[in-house]
Amino acid sequence: MGLTGIFNDDQVAILGAFLALTVCGLITALSFRFGAAGHSQSEQATLPLTNSERKTDGDVKSGRRAA
Repeated sequence: MGLTGIFNDDQVAILGAFLALTVCGLITALSFRFGAAGHSQSEQATLPLTNSERKTDGDVKSGRRAA
């Protein structure tokens, strides 16, 4: 008999919906906590600059800038 002896069908459906929302919220919270979105920017490693992205001493001294 279980829950159907205590609650009617509508009440069991509402309890099931709240339980499903709770489980989905828990999964979302855990996913955010341990996933990529939960890490701060300072923890993520930055990629080194390539040669085309580095400023050379000649560019800095002459005051030239890219358009």
